[in-house]
Amino acid sequence: MKSLLLLVLISICWADHQPDNYTLDHDRVIHIQAENGPRLLVEAEQARVVSYRGGNVTLPCKFYRDPTAFGSGTHKIRIKWTKLTSDYLKEVDVFVSMGYHRKAYGDYQGRVFLKGGSDNDASLVIADLTLDDYGKYKCEVIEGLEDDTAIVTLDLQGRYL
Repeated sequence: MKSLLLLVLISICWADHQPDNYTLDHDRVIHIQAENGPRLLVEAEQARVVSYRGGNVTLPCKFYRDPTAFGSGTHKIRIKWTKLTSDYLKEVDVFVSMGYHRKAYGDYQGRVFLKGGSDNDASLVIADLTLDDYGKYKCEVIEGLEDDTAIVTLDLQGRYL
């Protein structure tokens, strides 16, 4: 269907206009952007991470942008980490970052930050882990109208001595 629409638009734009029905004094430029998949991809290198109470952990998350996509790189990247409740009906804000602005929420204040190992690294470091930190976390990356997510499970075992 998209290829048919594209063919029709191209034939309309390139059709020869007869002098008797041509009324416009300027050319038209039509930009068509094909939807060939996501322009932003978010991945967790590990779906499950294991640590211990009192320790530190890095929840992995990386994002990849299509640099050839229209508008790519013109918007600031927003990274948002949330913790999913056991029934998946609610998300608890953990950390948000956009440019130089960063904000940690609730009990995570002073204990979380982005690893920042590279320009496309959205990994979250949680320090001084507690039993309440156990669970599933969602990494969401937003650029303009594009967004994608990855889920990472944090399991705790034993106690740090």
